[in-house]
Amino acid sequence: MKTPEYIEFHDNCHLVLCENLKAVEPQEGCAILIGQKKTSTNDKEKYFWQIKNIWQCCNVWEESASRFLEPTVDLRKKKKLKSLSKRSRFEIDPKDQIAAQRWARKYNLEVLCCAHSHPSGENIPSKIDLLWHSSPGLMVIVDSHSYLKAWWIEDKNSFHKVKVEFLSLT
Repeated sequence: MKTPEYIEFHDNCHLVLCENLKAVEPQEGCAILIGQKKTSTNDKEKYFWQIKNIWQCCNVWEESASRFLEPTVDLRKKKKLKSLSKRSRFEIDPKDQIAAQRWARKYNLEVLCCAHSHPSGENIPSKIDLLWHSSPGLMVIVDSHSYLKAWWIEDKNSFHKVKVEFLSLT
């Protein structure tokens, strides 16, 4: 998958995303970002993603039922990881994923990535985020102050920041 040079939030989608994620604090919130992958008309080398819709999702993470159970100790560094709860974990409801895919196809759009919040931490990928993420791909994280950052995850150990732009047509 090709890394976008930047992502573009259209028509205040970023505000909708931040409000939705903030609403479930102190738990981590999650959402699916829908839009289009584009190439600049002026410069064919300039590749970017347009976020046009936010699909609010339910965080269904449960320690007893999660498909993403991980050890409570990071084996590489022998450090205790954060406690296992919705305050530090998220799992998007599969029903939300299917509904978002169907809706996106209906409107000739695509699911680009997911976003989630770190209500008690920084908006950078955690070790758990990196372990669970399908690489390569984009991850958007919002902190408790509603600041968002986008990250391109190359693999479980490598990521870099992606520029975020906001475009309003009104």
